[in-house]
Amino acid sequence: MNDNPFAILTDEPVPDSRVGVGDVIAAGRARVRRRRGVVTGVCAALVVLIVSVGVAAAVRAPQGTPSDPAPTPSPTVSADPSGCVATRLPVGEEDIGSAHTDPSGHYLVFNRAPDPGLIVVYRDGVEVQRFSDGQRLQVTAVSSAGTAVGRQGGSPDGAAFRTTAQGTLALLPKPSGALSVSAQGINAAGDIVGEATMPGKKFRAVLWRHSAPDVAVLLPTPSGSSSAAHDIADDGRIVGDFNQGEQPVLWNADLSTTVLPTPPGRPGGVAQRIAGDWVIGPVNFLAMNGFDAATGRRTGAGDIPPARWHLSAGTVEPLVAPDIFAGGNSVTADGTVLVNRFDGVVRWTGATVTPVPAPRGYNHAQIESVSADGRLLAGAATKSTGGSIEPFAWTCR
Repeated sequence: MNDNPFAILTDEPVPDSRVGVGDVIAAGRARVRRRRGVVTGVCAALVVLIVSVGVAAAVRAPQGTPSDPAPTPSPTVSADPSGCVATRLPVGEEDIGSAHTDPSGHYLVFNRAPDPGLIVVYRDGVEVQRFSDGQRLQVTAVSSAGTAVGRQGGSPDGAAFRTTAQGTLALLPKPSGALSVSAQGINAAGDIVGEATMPGKKFRAVLWRHSAPDVAVLLPTPSGSSSAAHDIADDGRIVGDFNQGEQPVLWNADLSTTVLPTPPGRPGGVAQRIAGDWVIGPVNFLAMNGFDAATGRRTGAGDIPPARWHLSAGTVEPLVAPDIFAGGNSVTADGTVLVNRFDGVVRWTGATVTPVPAPRGYNHAQIESVSADGRLLAGAATKSTGGSIEPFAWTCR
């Protein structure tokens, strides 16, 4: 049996399109407990995919036909060291959870995994804010101004929040008729995107503008479809998907929509994170071809590898490598992708895959986010024994 609490997820079904990786890790760890009779603790809140929706609108086709990239050879693992040094975040030794970085690399945010919720914000290594709550707090993104966003409480009644300079959590308003909301991404100006759960198990993409934070704007979506918004760039471009991974989509700054291409033979996908002109997310999402009537979510199992989109070129390129974890991928402004594999973290440039080592004394690591210049990584590491998942930052040259 493999004792890696991340690798044990190979025994679990692929999650639906809005289940958090943390929830799936919890399921995998429960299976470990059943096998070993050992309590392994609570996992880090590594977020996979969220699905949202918007108002009826026509989808604008991409200008021109995106060129299919040349077949990508299976990348080789680089023998060179990654040049990254890992440091555990200075939170209590008993606190377990994950870390998140903002695009500038100045802010690190610790997110406690179990209840009660705790968020600790560091700037350049110094603690500057602390937020606590009796409910679970799941951070999903951090802005270059140090504002964290995420979800308070569990499904299906969770609320979206943002942190404030006054040291409080501000709940984001729901769109009219929405049952719950979840925040997924934030840009430097403070614009936030996420998802609203609507009656009838429908989901809508939502935008909260920094200029009108008390107004939840539903993003344009084809009539009768679902949509999700996962991240927003500083220039206002938003990435997400329609119909729970049926089509990856880009909302331009004027909120017109462009459906992003998917690799030949890998239909469906989710545009998950954006940095500069690059986007990362899983493709071949239509391999998950079932639906859970109780939740209205896509279900199933299949190979859903990460891919990166170069927006100005109109191209998409999948990563061809084994043992890719279905989520938790990040991208830098130069297109370098950080991918979580079951045996650890790797950097993918399109030609090579370079391992990022786990911290000394730890067996496994997973990355939650990366700064735009790729110099700061944030996530968690664990040991094969003991089960605690601890927050780490990696400083890379």
